[in-house]
Amino acid sequence: MQDIHSRSRWQVKVTGYYPVRAVSKSAKKPLPKSDYNPPKHEIDAFARCILPAIRAYFDTEAGRTEFAEWCEAQQAKSKSA
Repeated sequence: MQDIHSRSRWQVKVTGYYPVRAVSKSAKKPLPKSDYNPPKHEIDAFARCILPAIRAYFDTEAGRTEFAEWCEAQQAKSKSA
């Protein structure tokens, strides 16, 4: 299939873009974990993205086995506490 349009038609000129200044990673101040509180809609969107993969994993034999081992470990932990 041959493109009948010229390549210049598909090029997009980006305006207002400024490249990130080169800053060494050691110079960046890490954000404390306690200061980040994502909005609920972002958490929900992330959960919707990963939920099918989690369900697919736990539908496999390896996933069921790992879950059973985790349940046993939790029961042992609760009995010892």
